[in-house]
Amino acid sequence: MSQSQEAFQPWEAGGPRDVRASGKEPAGAEPARADGRKTFALALDIGGTKIAAGVVAGDGTIAAQARRSMPVPRPASPASPDPDGAGPASARAAGVDAEEVFAVVQDCLDEALAAARMRPDEMTGLGCGCSGPMDWPVGEVSPLNIPAWRGFPLRARLRDAYPGGPVLIHNDAVALAAGEHWMGEGRGVRNMLAVTVSTGVGGGLVLGGRLLHGTSGNAGHIGHMVVEADGPPCPCGGRGCLEALASGPRTVAWAIGEGWVPSGDQPANGRVLAASARAGDGVARRALARAGAAVGAGLASCASLLDLEAAVVAGGFAQSGPIFWDALSASFDRHTGLAFTRRMQIRRSSDPSRIALRGAGAFILAPERYAWEG
Repeated sequence: MSQSQEAFQPWEAGGPRDVRASGKEPAGAEPARADGRKTFALALDIGGTKIAAGVVAGDGTIAAQARRSMPVPRPASPASPDPDGAGPASARAAGVDAEEVFAVVQDCLDEALAAARMRPDEMTGLGCGCSGPMDWPVGEVSPLNIPAWRGFPLRARLRDAYPGGPVLIHNDAVALAAGEHWMGEGRGVRNMLAVTVSTGVGGGLVLGGRLLHGTSGNAGHIGHMVVEADGPPCPCGGRGCLEALASGPRTVAWAIGEGWVPSGDQPANGRVLAASARAGDGVARRALARAGAAVGAGLASCASLLDLEAAVVAGGFAQSGPIFWDALSASFDRHTGLAFTRRMQIRRSSDPSRIALRGAGAFILAPERYAWEG
């Protein structure tokens, strides 16, 4: 689900379904400690292309943060002699191993602590949102976009590296939901869905004011809700999933299949596709409208199934601009006939690059609403 946030032009609020983006720092009641001191948690957000760490205070403010790019395979080295003396071996890229990725995670966490001038033993605990899939609540992760980690014992390794408090790991879309409900656009809402539309499409649920996990920790995973029967194949193995129609890479692939070509030597990615749409390219505009309409249909189904008050939408590809959002709004209206479904508000995340980090902190700092056993 995660990727670094791309610099799309945001849609201005005020359309048929107002999408709020206040940009205000959170203000809330901070958990009390017996000695009167502030409480802090170490927070971690691991996506396919970036790692972010922060020290989050009990009032939701981020005291300090650090960011790293995900390690990538190094370029191929020149051919070298075969160790058996049979001639030169093929040149190949040097891969990234599991320990190299974890070392970058630790470096990022340590930088955040240093920037806050705090020690690990001053933290109440460590919360982490990580791209999946994962074995929850055990915390063994196998992110699709981090091939070096397959069954990697992330929770156990973080416990060893930062002992003294609880370590809780969940899907990054669930951390998004916790962050939006705790200190974002879902404050004061009892029943809400948070959705990220990015490299993948994911989501998390808050029902009755508490984070909902489901049997395997995948409650709210809207990305694999079917929105088009017998639609395009999805990487999950199914067909017609929301992710197959609305994620950035799948939308770009559809546009290319329809004849879209990036201008000049630009790469074929979501940001360039959005720029082409703003410039008037017909295929690019249809691609963004198709993705937005699929998200709107998925949200309409969630409104009917769950009787929600709000859905908060975040993610890099969700920042593609008004073509995407107008299609989303129109599709939602077209697919919601009952009054209770139409009451669900659709809101745009006001802090999409940091809200999942706050959500990871909420796992520790607001456990009565966002933590779990196991």
